[in-house]
Amino acid sequence: MTLIELIFTIVIIAFVFTVIPKLFQISNKSLSFSSKEDALFNMYSQIMDIVIKEYDEKNTKYDDILLSGKNALECNTSSGYRTGGFIGGRNCFDKVYESDIGLDDNEPPRDDIDDYNGLKYDIYSGHKKYTLEVNVGYTDNWNENTYSDRKLEYNFTNRSDNNKSQIKRVYVKILDGNKTISSIYYYSANIGHATIKSVKW
Repeated sequence: MTLIELIFTIVIIAFVFTVIPKLFQISNKSLSFSSKEDALFNMYSQIMDIVIKEYDEKNTKYDDILLSGKNALECNTSSGYRTGGFIGGRNCFDKVYESDIGLDDNEPPRDDIDDYNGLKYDIYSGHKKYTLEVNVGYTDNWNENTYSDRKLEYNFTNRSDNNKSQIKRVYVKILDGNKTISSIYYYSANIGHATIKSVKW
């Protein structure tokens, strides 16, 4: 082996040891990004599954606008309609109240959005583990004093509790350990069902 061949060999080995760690670094970043994409896909899939469900457990048995005991947009039990309602539209003839929100028992089938409250499970993408959590609660959303003036102000907050309020907030988040990496909100309104040509809307 000549001196020139030795020099070329050293240069090639140095190049290999310089490039390979960078390739591993890029590959690991790509895998990490793909894992997060999988977690986000699961989060969006979960929220889409929830939004097609009934507003309340009572809506699985009654088509009514449910009563909440609140003045803002409360359905009139004498007329059977909410203010602005019309005959043949959504009504509250059965005088049924909204349900309290309890913790999910993790037993399918989940037929209304309350059933998802407290749902928590792990998502595995490769060797990476993420946790998906769901919280459902009533929002403190009304400024009731404005409704009598024919104005309605929405004051959605990032909080939800169990005080009935005509609107529920669904909060789905993805955690990496204790750190929230992404979250999404969905608001569901107490509007009951209308039947048009024998099809529920």
